[in-house]
Amino acid sequence: MIVPQAELAGVHLLMSRAGVQHVLGAPRSLRVIGSARRMDYGRTKVYLSLTEDGTVFRVTTTDKRQKTATGVRVGSSAAAVRRGVAGVRCTVTACVVGTARAGRRVTTFTLRGGRVVRVTLGFYGA
Repeated sequence: MIVPQAELAGVHLLMSRAGVQHVLGAPRSLRVIGSARRMDYGRTKVYLSLTEDGTVFRVTTTDKRQKTATGVRVGSSAAAVRRGVAGVRCTVTACVVGTARAGRRVTTFTLRGGRVVRVTLGFYGA
């Protein structure tokens, strides 16, 4: 389920690693990439901080099974995103919910050819 600004694939921002595993199970792999830990669930990736508490700061998916309550998902048109997602602003490359300020929550529907190819929930600048 995609809930803009709140949830992606059952994962919430600031959720613990244990919480993610409770929701999604054991990841296919767990890697340290730069200053983050990435939990790989196939088409869904969960990024955690390397701090002691290791909380989620970004979740991204290309999984077409994940959708909003109005049916917006990977593969949806930009027009469908505009109709189905409250408060969204769209450009040629992305439709975004939230404010582009450091530390603020942002949900991004990345577009290619006018269709959603990826959905990301995370903190801006992270």
